[in-house]
Order: sequence, then structure tokens, then C-alpha cells
Amino acid sequence: MLSYLALAISGLCIAYAVHTYRCFNANLAAAKQSGIPYISMPIYTFNRAWLITHRLWMPLLQLLPDSWTNLWIDYLLPDFLWTKLYTPFRDIGSDVFLLVAPGANTLYVADPEAISQITTRRNDFPKPIWMYASVDIYGKSVVSTEGANWRHHRKITSPPFTEKNNHLVWQESVHQANSMVASMVSADVERSGSVWNVAAQAMRLSLHVISKAGFGVRLPWPHEEVETKIPEGHTLSYKDALSSLLENIIVVMLTPTWLLGRSPLKIHKAANESFLEWGKYMRELYEQKKAELQTGESRDGMDLMGALVKGAGITGETNGHADPEKAASPGSKQLLTDDEIFGNAFVFILAGHETAANTIHFAMMLLAMHPQSQRRLQKDLDDILGDRPSSEWDYDEDVPKLFGSMCGAVMNEELRLIPPVVGIPKMSTAGRPQGLQLGGKHVTVPADCSVTLDTVALHRNPKYWPHTSEEDLLDFRPERWLVDGGTNGHHDHGNGDEAHSNVEEGLDFDGPDKRPDTAPSLFRPAKGAYIPFSDGYRSCLGRRFAQVEILAVLAVVFKTWSIELCVGLTMSDEELVKADEEVRRSAWEQADKRARELLRTGMMTIITIQMRKGKVPMRFVRRGKERFDYAV
Repeated sequence: MLSYLALAISGLCIAYAVHTYRCFNANLAAAKQSGIPYISMPIYTFNRAWLITHRLWMPLLQLLPDSWTNLWIDYLLPDFLWTKLYTPFRDIGSDVFLLVAPGANTLYVADPEAISQITTRRNDFPKPIWMYASVDIYGKSVVSTEGANWRHHRKITSPPFTEKNNHLVWQESVHQANSMVASMVSADVERSGSVWNVAAQAMRLSLHVISKAGFGVRLPWPHEEVETKIPEGHTLSYKDALSSLLENIIVVMLTPTWLLGRSPLKIHKAANESFLEWGKYMRELYEQKKAELQTGESRDGMDLMGALVKGAGITGETNGHADPEKAASPGSKQLLTDDEIFGNAFVFILAGHETAANTIHFAMMLLAMHPQSQRRLQKDLDDILGDRPSSEWDYDEDVPKLFGSMCGAVMNEELRLIPPVVGIPKMSTAGRPQGLQLGGKHVTVPADCSVTLDTVALHRNPKYWPHTSEEDLLDFRPERWLVDGGTNGHHDHGNGDEAHSNVEEGLDFDGPDKRPDTAPSLFRPAKGAYIPFSDGYRSCLGRRFAQVEILAVLAVVFKTWSIELCVGLTMSDEELVKADEEVRRSAWEQADKRARELLRTGMMTIITIQMRKGKVPMRFVRRGKERFDYAV
């Protein structure tokens, strides 16, 4: 019996080895015909078994002679995009290259010309929607669909993202930024204590903004909370349901629904409760919006749920039951199913808060590491906002100036260095190789080839960015965006956003998004060279929402406060007061070194890239009371 079992296992291993060899040969032949530089490797990095077990095998592979492995071993690590940045393209001598493995060919792109072609040829380079199935916990959405179905979702979900509604985003962002600061530092002190949870605070702020601006529910900060009764039929408040859902989102995404509700594990019980509770709140909001449509009521503001219900064509007659053929049939009434409405609502929350929160967190950290850039930002804020309290700041007057000032430059530079997604996935169509023109040369992308738009490499490509050295491109220097500022800090704030806002209304959502990502008064990268919100047809719907929120938060925080790196890991406050300048400088440099190391080695992508292996403590210091004002 054992001999038969051993024979069967041996046969399976041989069959697997033969299949792997044949797949590799086929992929290698396609790479050789492509005209694109390639690297061959024995394992497909994103093979599921390898993703789970690679930490066990990598030490063994590293024992092999360097001459066998040095060309490919670094690419076996799932996070190599962040650890290697532009280095692979520089070493290969090309801004596009292929990784050839048994599982798949993968094209990596850091070339603006190629990216522009890929993002505008939506049918030739579709989105691999199977990668986004995990976000469909409530239903399909504009993020997880492609082709005609995606166009259908896009038309319905796009209308709320207009310049008119961004006024509400601005107002709510200013309010929430003031509340965030109040939660971390008292108004009557010169400096806060050590703040270790800046990332979590930024997440909370962004969640509050999207909840109020998009769904009409204002969430309080801990210091603002009053005891509220949990509504009948619920076990959690709206705030607790949403917060718990996002805290447990990976568990919800990776655990089958049938198991989530039956598992005795505490983490599964908490995740399932939040999943069900937030779904109930969305159902209640959905029913409320249907009732408003039937009675002709409406509310001011963005109202994402109301827009979804209205865009889906729901009336009293449809009663929430979607025709499965949707718009394809002339008799269709409801254009999105209930699940699709909830799926889009969830995606708005998930994507809407992480992108802005990451940018706010890292912008604060990078400004703490670069005090001179922080001072220049504060000077521009003084010039634009004067002595007016934040309650008197005006969207139409102030936002265009902020967008075209050092405030916009700080936002753009943070998104250049740390875009929300380090690699934007595409793929070539099955059975159809696709041609690209690169510098006048024709190359062929193999059929059924994974494509990664390598944003972190692209944003460090020295061919397309102002820089003093290649090391300069690795560092945070928002001044590179101030093309007309000279060295004295004076530049035209102007109506830097005029062109940006004028094309937002009436945007053709069937065509590629042609709105610029930067103000006319700032450096304008070449087309396809700057894609923090992706590019072309599938660019981020909420781009402008996020930009307005980020500008508002930076303005509120840095108009009154400076942010410094906390040196508490090196010396106490008492020791710092007594220390001479040389000792203080040394302590700050150690804190700066630790922050840089965490930015290099502590980053990891789950949904978006975040610092997941450590935290950088900071202090909020009233302006004029700074202790570390060093040029870096």
C-alpha cells in the first residue's frame, strides 16, 4: 500500500515538474520575442504557496552561490518594489523589463510613454479584477469590475465627485483637523507630549471626513464624545461598527463568510459583528434615501449613498429589486443591485480614508525630519491665510492658492515618494500580445502578461524629475516643485487650481481623466510620469476629494503648530532642557536616523503601503517654541 502511495506522490511530483518546465519555456520564448529586457527566475513571486512560505525558503536559497542567484533572488521578495525602487531599471538600462517565471511573465514599467499607452488602452490592458475580489465583502463595485460593467458603475458613482461638493469636504476637513489637534495637545500649552499614534490619528480624521462629507454622519473624537444610546436592533454604535470593521478588515476579507459567522475565535466574532452591524446601518441609510426619492426630498452636500440610490434608478416602482441585466435591457429599472450599492459605499469608505490618511501621516513625519521645508510651508500659510481663524478660511479663495503654494508642493512630494499603491496592476489580454512604442522602438508585451506600473520607481526616474543627484530623488524635497520660486521662498500663489477645477464639472467619465494632478504654478511632470492616483480611464474618482482634505489638514496643523521628531528614546525632557546644542543636535540626528531606517525597512503593503514595523514619535510644538530647527 505504501509503495503505491509513494508511487502516486512521485508521479504527481514529476507531472508538476514537467508542467512547470513547460510553462517556463513558453514564458521564456514569449519574452525573447518581445524585444523587452528580461530576467529569468525559477519561482513566480506571487504564487500563493510561495507568498505563504517564502520566509522559510529564502534563507536556504541565499546559501546558494551568488553567481547562481544574484540576478533574480531579490525579486523573490514580495515587497521588492519598495526595497529596490528605481535600482532594477537603472541596472538593466531600461525603464521597462520582464520577470520571466513558470507562473507568469510580469512586465514592470517606469516609463511615462509606456504608462500613458497602457492606461489609455483600457481594452488592451484591463485591470486584473480577480485581485480585487477580496474587497467585495458587500458586493461588486467600481473598483472590482471591468469592461462594460465597470463603465456602468463609473457612470453611477461619478456624479458626487464634483467641485461643488468639495466645498463640504473642505469645511469638514478643517473641522476634523482642529478636533484632531485638540485631541493631542491642549490649546494652552507650548508643546505636546510624545505622540506615537500619529498614523492612527490621521486614519481617524480621514474616516470622520468621509463619514460626514459622504454619508452625513459626523463622528466625534474621544474628547468630544457624549454617551449615546445604541439604536434599537443594533449591538454596536455606527462609529464602533465602522471602526471595528476597518480594524478587522483583513480578517473579514480573508475569511469565508460562512466561517466568519460560525468560528469560536474572538477575532472572528468581533469581525463578524462589525461586518453585520455596518451592513445594517448601510441598509437603513439606503432605505432612508429611497424614501427621500419617493417623496422628492433631498439634502445638501455630497450624499454618496443618495447619489448611488438615485444613479441606480431606484424609484417607488423598482422597490429595490434590480433587473439582472441592468442597463443592457430597455426594460431595466434598477441599474445597480442592492449589493452593488453597498459594495460601492464600502469602497468609498475604505479607499477614501486610507489614501488621505497615509499622505497626512507621512507628510507630518517628513516635515518633522526637514524643519527648513516646514518653515517655508508655514511662511506660505501666513502669506495666504493671514491672521484669519480657520472658521473664516474660504474654499474658493484659499484652496487654489494653497494648491499652488508650498502646501501643494508638500502634498505632491509626499505622494511622489510614498504613493498609496507602490505598484498599479494591469494585464495584457489572454491570447493577444500587445504592441507598445518606446522611444520610437516597437516592443511586444506577451499575451496574458501581468503588468505593474511601478509608481515608486517611476517617481524616482531621474529622466523626469528636477534633482541635484540621484540621492536627492530619494529624499523629501518639496522645493523641487516650486519652479518659479527661486531661493528666497517667494513665488506666485495665484489661482493655482483654476485649470484643475474648471474641467471637473461635466467630465466625460467614458474617456480618460485628463485633469492635472498638480497646479499650473508648480512643476508639471511629463504625462505619465506622476501617477499617485493612477492615470487614464481607471484613475481615482476621489482624487480631488483627497487633495482638498490633505491641503486642509496641513493648513490647520502648520498654521499654528510645528511638528518635531521626539527624541525621548535618547533622552528625557529634563535631560534635553539641560543639554547643550551639540548634545541636542546629536539626539535629533539619532531620531532622524531611526525614522529614515523605518521608512526604508518598516514599510509593508496590505491594502495601501504603511509603516507597519515600528512607529516614529512626534511632538506638536507651538510656533516660535521649536527646539530643533536644523537644515538637513
